[in-house]
Amino acid sequence: MILTRRKNYEELLGEQEFFVTPLIRKSIDDALTAIGPVASGAKVLDIGAGECPLRGMLEGSGYKYSSLDIEQNRARTIDHIARIDALLPDSLSKAGGFDLLILTEVLEHVPDWKVAFQNLALLLKPGGHCLVTSPFFYMLHEEPYDFWRPTDHALRSFAESNGLEVFLSRRNGDGWDVFGTLLCSMSVCRRKKSFLAYLATLPVWCIHRMLKAFFKSRVLQGLVNLQMRYYLGNLMLLRKK
Repeated sequence: MILTRRKNYEELLGEQEFFVTPLIRKSIDDALTAIGPVASGAKVLDIGAGECPLRGMLEGSGYKYSSLDIEQNRARTIDHIARIDALLPDSLSKAGGFDLLILTEVLEHVPDWKVAFQNLALLLKPGGHCLVTSPFFYMLHEEPYDFWRPTDHALRSFAESNGLEVFLSRRNGDGWDVFGTLLCSMSVCRRKKSFLAYLATLPVWCIHRMLKAFFKSRVLQGLVNLQMRYYLGNLMLLRKK
């Protein structure tokens, strides 16, 4: 089965990604800024690369780019066909010693984290970085290969168990982003084909539309802090000791 994969960091699934996509883009930018200048000949492996939306940016930053995924993409630009949570192929093991590994919205689709984090540690050179983003509050997607909604505590635990220290950690998205994502991920429809059901559904549909437009306008975000213990996703930058 060929899944719909991301070609860029615009909304892949329409307005359902209105709030999360800018946060992912900013996470990548912030993590690369935290890493600092790129050394000559530095190598990056984009894991779960899909249609390789980050290739141009990473090569433009000075990295020698390689990609990994479980299947070849439509453009046939995946360099290594493999699972990150299985025995790595010889071609990838020999190409190891990467300065940077990137997994953007990937780990929720990886069933065996124990093996995955062992492989991440093997692929990184000492002092190398691993950039991870993963959802916490997000709809089911790419089913049936959607397994986890990890907390930052889970990411930290698996990383530190494999000799990777946390260099940067951030929870992305506030209450406005969570409510906005929830509203944009639902639809309103009638339960029955009757005039009464139509009358009941119409005001709910209108309220839903107005609330979505209000949240997407971001009118109150700069004025009111809406705090909650839910957030949209994780940014974690790891470093091999």
